[in-house]
Amino acid sequence: MTGRMVTDAGALDRKRDESESTTTEPGAPTDEPFASLLRRSVRPVDLLALLVVPAVLVAGALLPAETRLELAFSYTDPTLPTAFKSAFVHVGPDHLLFNLATYAFVVPTVYLLSVLAGDRDRFYVAFVSFLVVFPVVLSFLNLAVPRDGVSLGFSGVNMAFVGYLPVALAGYLRRHFDVTDEYDAASGLFFAGLVLVAVLVVRMPLTEAVAAVAAVAALVHLRSAAGGLPRSLPALGPAGYAELGAVAVLLLAGGLVGGFPPDLTAGGAVVNVYVHFLGYALGFVATYVTFRVAPVVERSPLVAAVRDLTVAVLPGLTAGS
Repeated sequence: MTGRMVTDAGALDRKRDESESTTTEPGAPTDEPFASLLRRSVRPVDLLALLVVPAVLVAGALLPAETRLELAFSYTDPTLPTAFKSAFVHVGPDHLLFNLATYAFVVPTVYLLSVLAGDRDRFYVAFVSFLVVFPVVLSFLNLAVPRDGVSLGFSGVNMAFVGYLPVALAGYLRRHFDVTDEYDAASGLFFAGLVLVAVLVVRMPLTEAVAAVAAVAALVHLRSAAGGLPRSLPALGPAGYAELGAVAVLLLAGGLVGGFPPDLTAGGAVVNVYVHFLGYALGFVATYVTFRVAPVVERSPLVAAVRDLTVAVLPGLTAGS
């Protein structure tokens, strides 16, 4: 989507969320105080939904070590149940705390960006998909690298949420600032993150080439999107709006730095940067493609079933929509 053209799904989203977000046209700065918008947009049931994941991860950490090892995904004996369950158990306290901290910073930020942009349904489709589908997909994609060992931990799913950050931030910029090329903004942010990943991983000609190509792509897309950015401080609107966008950019960089550390060994385990990259890339691609190239998917029976399931599990989720 370029200029001020929007998909039918996007138009419906904005109409649906008119009462819970800004009263200005998408892409126009709002004069509403940020705290007021938060009070109107954030719902207690949403916060409860976000807290379910940490509760499950902590419960998994309380299991005996032998049980956690049985739930790990084995490369030599892969099964569908362990492909899913392995994402919710961890090696030890440090492993758990790292993933809890990443989740606590990234996911609420993605949520805020989404609901303040009028994209609550989109967030929940991504949220449920990342939690239900991605553990299995990432586990079996792990088999592409033959080795003897097991995999466990929530970091791959966390990286999917990091991959969703560029899309969520672009939608937020579209809604509250004069950024009409939201998909150029999303692509530019993703490629900027890819540059960081290529620099952080093992340095070799291939990664350096990836960094160079990604840098060019990032500059092209961000330059196109930057044409609509505010040119003065008053144009940023009330305090809080620009700050949330800045926090999102910092979390994108921080999430990638944490996911691709210089030391790949910790506590006797090896950081699976392959799965981290898959999570980041697939988290971005899945949301970007679904919300731009194939808007019909968003209205498909499968996505409708996910929405219905979410509403059934979380009564009142769409109240007022």
